[in-house]
Amino acid sequence: MAYRRKKKNNKYFFITVFLLVLLIFISSLTDGLAEAGNNITNTVFRPINKISYSVSSEVIKAIEDTVGSKQTRAEVEKLKIENKNLLKENANLMEIINRKDFLKAENDALKDEKYQYLKAQVINSDVKSMQESFFIDKGEKDGIKVNDVVLQAIGDSEYSSAVIGKVVKVNKNTSKIETIKNSSNDVSFINSRSGDYGVIDDYKNKTISGYMLEVSSDVKNSDILITSGIGGVYPKGLYLGEISNVNMSKDSLRKNVTVDSPVDFTHLYRVLILRR
Repeated sequence: MAYRRKKKNNKYFFITVFLLVLLIFISSLTDGLAEAGNNITNTVFRPINKISYSVSSEVIKAIEDTVGSKQTRAEVEKLKIENKNLLKENANLMEIINRKDFLKAENDALKDEKYQYLKAQVINSDVKSMQESFFIDKGEKDGIKVNDVVLQAIGDSEYSSAVIGKVVKVNKNTSKIETIKNSSNDVSFINSRSGDYGVIDDYKNKTISGYMLEVSSDVKNSDILITSGIGGVYPKGLYLGEISNVNMSKDSLRKNVTVDSPVDFTHLYRVLILRR
């Protein structure tokens, strides 16, 4: 009986060992199959994944090229702002370059010991109305008064400035200027060569017109006209311009003159106020 019991126990032992070995074998085989499956899966799907990644990368790149990445868009906007600022600076520099002759003439006029000037900026924006009236950025607080004479620097060796007009209205910070082209602003002049007197009284076809007080006046083209001092507004000796044409009226009772002023009334930029 003891022998049989021992033999039976040995049988169970061997069965148990066999089962353990079988489990170990199956486990290793399963891992191998899994690894093999992964290898097969990788082998089959790797080209597909590669193609998919390539396509998606190209799509993303195309989208970024079209609309730009967030960083790219920010850089583009920054460059746009910088370019706009550079264009503005360039425009300002070009304006200074274009006005260099005027700025030099203005500087020379300010050095003229015969007169004292106050610089003023033109703030009127209507070119058409500017030819007859405009506003400046100086007023009562700057000592501007009605009938103060307004001139522009011209850079002439003999006459450093030419008459534009006079102040007709003064506000605290601004003043209204009426030019010699305004029909209500008659200016008495004298021919610097002959001493004959006349009056500027009209503005037609972009030219300044006037007449001589005496029909027999000695006057001809290229004669220089200056203010006569008559009337008490414009001091004597301020430059007005040159005579470009002389003609008699139809009834021969008036000798008319056309005057070319060095002032460009359509591009007034900065003016000089004559200090009394």
